Amino acid sequence: MDDNFLQSTLKSGLFDIGDSDDRLKWLEQSVAALVKYLQKNYSLLPRYSLVALDPNISDREPILKDIEEIVTKYWKALRGKYPDMPRNIHRGVILNSLMQLGIEDPVAARIISLTSTNFYPYTKLGKEKDIVHTLLTELGEIAEKHAVEEWSLIEEEPKLKLSTLKVSDIKPGNVTVSNEKIKSAFKNGLAAKGPSGHHIGHGFANADFQQAYISETSEGITGALNLAFKDFNQDELISGVESSINKFFTNFKKSLDENLKASFASILAVERRSKLLWWKETLYSPSLRKSYREVSQPILPIIMGTDLNDQVAKITPISVDYLLRDTLLILIEKKDEKIKFKDFFNSLIRDSTKSEITHLLPEINESDGRISITDFIVLFLHNKTKLEGFTERTGIREDDEISIEDLSVAIFHDLLTKRLSSK
Repeated sequence: MDDNFLQSTLKSGLFDIGDSDDRLKWLEQSVAALVKYLQKNYSLLPRYSLVALDPNISDREPILKDIEEIVTKYWKALRGKYPDMPRNIHRGVILNSLMQLGIEDPVAARIISLTSTNFYPYTKLGKEKDIVHTLLTELGEIAEKHAVEEWSLIEEEPKLKLSTLKVSDIKPGNVTVSNEKIKSAFKNGLAAKGPSGHHIGHGFANADFQQAYISETSEGITGALNLAFKDFNQDELISGVESSINKFFTNFKKSLDENLKASFASILAVERRSKLLWWKETLYSPSLRKSYREVSQPILPIIMGTDLNDQVAKITPISVDYLLRDTLLILIEKKDEKIKFKDFFNSLIRDSTKSEITHLLPEINESDGRISITDFIVLFLHNKTKLEGFTERTGIREDDEISIEDLSVAIFHDLLTKRLSSK
C-alpha cells in the first residue's frame, strides 16, 4: 500500500478518524480487500473511478453500499460513529485502492486515468482536490510511459549476440593400455612352437617360426588394446558434444527472438502511425463508408471517436487524442466552440441520421448507479433513458459545456476503457 498517499488522504481532511490506530488499521485492511476484489474485476474500475471523484455522489449509489460491506468487516462500529452514509470515507478507500492498483499495473493506471480525465473537468472537488490531482498525475504518467514504449520506434541497429561454440567442457576419460597384458603377449609369443615342435627361440630366423610369433603376440596386443578402449565412454563424449551445441543454439535463438521482436515492434509502430495519418488525410469513415464531410455534426464526434477506437491498439499515447482533435477541427466551421450537454442531446433527437450509428456503439447492460458519458449516449440512442436522467447518471450537469472535439475524445477514452477492462 502507498502509505504516503493514505497519509495525504487523512491530512486532506476528506474525513476524520481521530487519533485511533485501530481505525487506521481498519482502513488499511479495507483498502487491501478492495484492491484484491478489483484485481479480479477490472470491468468495475471505470465506475469506481467515477464514484471516487464525485463529492456529490448519491447516497443510493450501489458502489457505496458495496464499499460499506467491505469497510464494516473491519470497522464494525462505523455506523455508530457515522449514522449517515459516510461517503467521504468510502471515497477515500476507493481513491487509495485505485492508486495502489495503478502503481502496480499500467493497464489499471490507464483505465483509471482515461475514465477520470473525462469526468475531472466537471467535478466540484473540495478538500480532496490535491489528492485527486496527485492520483491523476501519477497514474497518467505511468499510463503514458507504458503507451510510449508500445508505440516506440527502435532506432538502434539490431545486433545478434552470439557466443562462441566451445567443446572444452568435454571430458572423454583416460585410455590406459595394460603393461602386464603386453608383457604376457610377448611371453606367449616366445613360448610358441614352430611346425617342428620346437620353440620359436630355437629357430627365430625361420619364416614359419616368425609367423607363429607374430600371430601369437598380435592377438595378445590387440586384446590388450580392445580391453583398454572398452572402458572408454563413447556416450559421454557424444552427450558432451550435443550439450555444447544445444547451448550455443539456445543462446542464438534467444538473441534472434529478441532482435525479431524489436524489429517487429518498430514495423508495427510505423504501420500504426501511417494508418492514422492516412485516416486523417482521407477523412473517410470506414464504418459508415463515406466521407466525414457527409456526416451530420451531432453524430460526427460519436462516429469519429468510434472509428478511431476501431483502428488503434488499446494501449495508446496521449498524442492520439490530439490527432483526433485536429482531425475534427478540419471538419468544424466554428473552432473552440462549446456546446451545452442538453443542447447536444437535443440535437441528437432531431438528427434523422442517428440510426446510422446506433448499431456501431457497444450495447450495455442497463443498471443503476454511475455511468460514463458514452454509456449514457448509448442508452439515449436506444431510447432506454431520457435527458432528465443525465446529471444523476453521469454526475455532470445538463448546462455544463464541452467542445465537440473534447466530446469525441471522451467517447474515444470510454471505448478504450471497455477494451482494456474486459480481461
